[in-house]
Amino acid sequence: AVRKALEDGGDLRLGPLGAVRDFVDARDVADAVLAALTARDLPPVLNIGSGRGVPARALVKELLEVSGAGCAVYEDEPGSARSADVPWQEADITLATRVLSWRPRRDLSDAVADLWRTS
Repeated sequence: AVRKALEDGGDLRLGPLGAVRDFVDARDVADAVLAALTARDLPPVLNIGSGRGVPARALVKELLEVSGAGCAVYEDEPGSARSADVPWQEADITLATRVLSWRPRRDLSDAVADLWRTS
């Protein structure tokens, strides 16, 4: 959508951006999976994430800065009550850090910049 807005010189229309989510680089998730493959005595569930909640609006702002897009962003209303049910999601990665000796290595700014460069 950002590339299209850049190409067309138009605005960017997105869904609601008020939610806070735990965004994590896919490469960090892959590192966690590799660590889990060689770990012993794993618990039945491990949370993998950044361990940090980030407003979706901040992620969009970061992407616009990295892309150089000067377009305006317009937010639509939630499509249903269900889509607004979970305003905050953040993974507790304490157990994964202890059991796997793993932590995410890439911050969100670097992940967004890398994603933009490679897309």
